[in-house]
Amino acid sequence: MEHNEIIEHLRGMARDKQQPSELLKFMTVELGMTDQVGIMQLFSSAMNVTLGEVTAIAAWWHEGERELTDTDIDAYMGPIVAEFAAS
Repeated sequence: MEHNEIIEHLRGMARDKQQPSELLKFMTVELGMTDQVGIMQLFSSAMNVTLGEVTAIAAWWHEGERELTDTDIDAYMGPIVAEFAAS
């Protein structure tokens, strides 16, 4: 899947009111992405925010082996996704 296709898919997921953890799992589980910087860049591009606004992603991983759980990342990133979906 090309970067533009991923960005559009993430935007569609946001408009469908899916949680940030679901967007991240799409990239990490379904697409098999492992590069955290690349994941953050795609997420920030999709949501029209800066890379600095999505740095919490670095503390999350789909297997729960990092500092932030799905619930934590949803709390941190939820307003960003909701704001994009409302625009």
